[in-house]
Amino acid sequence: MSPPQEPLSLESYQSIQSSPVDDFKLNDLIKSIHGVLGDDGLDAEHIDAQKIIELMERYSSNSVDWNKYTLFDHSRAYTRNLVDDGNGKFNLMILAWSKGQQSPIHDHSGSHCVMKILDGKLQETQYHWPSSADTDSVETVGDITDASASSSSTTHQGKPLAVSNNTVYHPNQVTYVHDNIGLHRISNPSQHTGAVSLHLYTPPYKMCKTFEEKTGRARSSGICSFYSVGGNRIQEDNK
Repeated sequence: MSPPQEPLSLESYQSIQSSPVDDFKLNDLIKSIHGVLGDDGLDAEHIDAQKIIELMERYSSNSVDWNKYTLFDHSRAYTRNLVDDGNGKFNLMILAWSKGQQSPIHDHSGSHCVMKILDGKLQETQYHWPSSADTDSVETVGDITDASASSSSTTHQGKPLAVSNNTVYHPNQVTYVHDNIGLHRISNPSQHTGAVSLHLYTPPYKMCKTFEEKTGRARSSGICSFYSVGGNRIQEDNK
C-alpha cells in the first residue's frame, strides 16, 4: 500500500484566518455544502476544494446550533455524531473529544477531510507515509474511537513514522487533509475539558487504516460507525 499518486489541485492547506459570519448558521452551512457538491461530490473536476473550506470558515461556531449533536462518551477517545449524510456524497459530523484523548494515526481512504474547531482546542499531528514494506501485511482492528485503539501489543519491527507538521487549532479555525498530504492524528491536549469539532468527509468512507507510530505498521480499522445520528443515540447493539 502506498499513498495516492495523483496530485491535488490543493496540495496542502493550512488554516486561513478569515472572519466567520455571525448570521451564517449551521443549517445555512449544510444547505451551502449541498449546493456546492450537488450530485457529484468533491472529486468532480469542476468542484474546487477551496469553496468547501471557505464555507466551513464562514460558519461561526454557536453551541445553540450544535449542542444536540454533541454526545460525549468518556469511555471512548471521541464519538462520531452524524449531522447530515449528504445524500451519499459526503458526511458532515460532529466529533466530541474526551479530555486528554486522541485518535489513532490514520489515513482517510481517499476521502477529503475538512475539520473546523467548534469548542476547546485540538492538536493535529501530520505524518509522512511509511514505506510500502511497512503496510504490506494489514490486520484488522476494532473501533477507532476506542481509547486504546492507538496502542499495539505486537512486536512488529519497522521505522518510526516521521512527523511533517504539528499544529494546535482553536475555535473557528479550519484545516484540511487528504491522503496526498499524509497521515494524521487528532488529539485533545487538555486534561480538564472536552473539545468539539465539525468534520466534512467527501466521499464518505466506512473503513480506514491506522498506523503504529513506532513502526509504521498499518492496520485496517473496523467499520467506522456513528455514535448518534441527527442527535439521537444509536442503540448499543447497532454500533
